[in-house]
Amino acid sequence: MEQTLQQIPPEAWPIIEILFNVTMAAAGIWLALTVFVIWRRHASNLTPVNSTSRNNKAQPDFLKVDQKARAEAIKRGDAHEQALDRRDAEEARAEAQANSVSRREPLTFTQRLAGLVTFIMSLFTLLSIVTSSVFTVSRMGDMVGEYTAVDRIVAIVMAHPIAFSVCAVIILARIYTQFFMTAKKEG
Repeated sequence: MEQTLQQIPPEAWPIIEILFNVTMAAAGIWLALTVFVIWRRHASNLTPVNSTSRNNKAQPDFLKVDQKARAEAIKRGDAHEQALDRRDAEEARAEAQANSVSRREPLTFTQRLAGLVTFIMSLFTLLSIVTSSVFTVSRMGDMVGEYTAVDRIVAIVMAHPIAFSVCAVIILARIYTQFFMTAKKEG
């Protein structure tokens, strides 16, 4: 055995190892599937075809109808159907009520005050960014002559794109909710 193993070239061992692992994996999968099929047959009360004996008196169960159980099943189905109809009617009623009443409740004084404070703080933040950037640009000495007011605003936006975007979004959202949402509620 040792002599046979020594005759195998060292370059072949990685291939042999891969083939061994593939063989073991295939054997493991086959074993797992076999056990699964056996458990499934046992759970389903199935027997292999070759192990059965011929029984001429065998009759399937579905040929005999249990009328009492059938009537009870029909009653349960009707009760379930009525419950579903009631639930559908309640959902339709709730949806109609939700559509007729405004989905948003009127804002309280504190909510309006908080919105106004947020709007003012956003404007203050934007103004402070603009003024600090304008003064920074104006302190640049010789470059001040090269920048116009539009160039300064562009420089502000380029220097602080995230802060400018956040402030602009907050301001636009507040203006929309303050003027356009109120107009829709009243009209």
